[in-house]
Amino acid sequence: MTPFRARGPEGYRHPIGAVLVVLISLLVPSYGASAERSAASHDDGVYGRFQGDTDISLKLGGMIRDAGLAGSVGGSMHYYSLIGITGDYSESLVADSLHARSVSVGMELRPFFLPRWALGLERGPAWLDLMLDSAAMGFGAYFTDAEADGRGSRGAWLSLGVGAPLLASASGPWLELRGLRRFPDHDSLGADAHNALLLYLSWHHVLQLTPDL
Repeated sequence: MTPFRARGPEGYRHPIGAVLVVLISLLVPSYGASAERSAASHDDGVYGRFQGDTDISLKLGGMIRDAGLAGSVGGSMHYYSLIGITGDYSESLVADSLHARSVSVGMELRPFFLPRWALGLERGPAWLDLMLDSAAMGFGAYFTDAEADGRGSRGAWLSLGVGAPLLASASGPWLELRGLRRFPDHDSLGADAHNALLLYLSWHHVLQLTPDL
């Protein structure tokens, strides 16, 4: 008697093999379409910045100044990666620092993202587009609790900054660098005492804060 041999579709001797072929033929196009959608969302020059209307970031790093190093934490919130508010707190890591602690708040403008995107200038790579668009100008007010004459100072500040994403997306880890120039209400220190450099490792997240219309 001839032994029984299970045959699947199109002459396959093993029906399991036929089923696997069918499953693979269904899954591969689906996976390819998903990958294409993901790639398209990152190749349009937006890199996730339109997933919401607000880019929120938390920052941890340090401040470099003539009086030595200071540990710093900060945060920011930007509307459509264009304009927003910032805040920083720094505390000296040097025991006899002229500035023991300082707090600053202000506003920041990132003028390049929307014009570059509207003009079709976001052509990649992603890290370069995001870095160029992160260039920012800021201004605000600050307060320090101790100086050489034993009293604190307050005043205004101006800044220029830029950041670089560690991933090819607006949301995720960034490295940020910001140069500060302070204008105190009294000038008991040298001119260089009012210059500072902030270096941050930050985490950005784009989310929708305002309700959809």
